[in-house]
Order: sequence, then C-alpha cells, then structure tokens
Amino acid sequence: MTSSSLDVPPGPGFVATVAAATGIHRRGDLAVAQLLITHPGPRRQGETAETVENGMRQLATALRLGPGHQDPPVIGAQLMTSRGHVALDYSHEQYVMTIPQPSQDWLALVAVGAACRVCLMISPLPLAADQAATDAHLRASLARGQLMWGTTFARRRF
Repeated sequence: MTSSSLDVPPGPGFVATVAAATGIHRRGDLAVAQLLITHPGPRRQGETAETVENGMRQLATALRLGPGHQDPPVIGAQLMTSRGHVALDYSHEQYVMTIPQPSQDWLALVAVGAACRVCLMISPLPLAADQAATDAHLRASLARGQLMWGTTFARRRF
C-alpha cells in the first residue's frame, strides 16, 4: 500500500496562510502556554474548503497531534525560540511555521520549559471571528471530531 497524502507535511505556501494565536490557560498556580492553529478558509486560487481541510489534516498528522476527545499526546520539542521570535517545527524538510508576536508572558513560560498545548481546528475559522465565535467553533469542531491537539515544549539550548 502506498502512503497517503496525509503522510507528507503541507508546503510552505499552505502553511503561510494558516493563522496562529497564543494564550495562557491559568488554573490556580498552574499556567499552560497554548497555541491555537486555524485556517481562515479558501483564499488562494484553486483552494476550496475541502483542500483547506485536507491541508489542516496534513499539518495535524505532521505534528503527530491526537484527537481532541483523548488525552493530548506529547509530540516532543517542536517549538524554537530566539530573541522573542517563535517557530513551530512541523516536520517539513526545509521550512518551519512562524508564530506571530506571542506575549512576553507566553514567551517566558515557554523559555523555562513549560508545556505548550497545541490545538488545531480542521475546519476553517474566519479571521474576523471574535472570542465567542471562536469558542463556539472550537466546541463544534470537537463534537465533529475536527479538533486535534498535543503537548509540546521548546527545544533546549546548549
């Protein structure tokens, strides 16, 4: 049997259209860095909702994310930080995904080796979605089996 197209990480053209947002989940003294990965939907020539969802599935597979209804797998040290810049290694041979402007609090957590929960939604989410719409989309994605997640951390520097 030949490998499926999901076994190949998406190319840099697709990943450049992916949206990423950082945040911190706090519960008592516990703080967990979070990285939400979404796609705003078809924008490039020839792109459809189906090709976007396939690209997001490829990205989830490349990151080794697990289904949102199960405990998140530990996917290894996929974050790279340098001077306030962050990138996510998504297993492409030549490219990484840059993460736009995380907060200083988020960077500080990641820099000390704290866990970062990566959450990826397969179905598109418009860029204009507010917090309520994002929360509703997240819950609907989980219910439809279109939410993938995992736990990562920053690579140690020597």
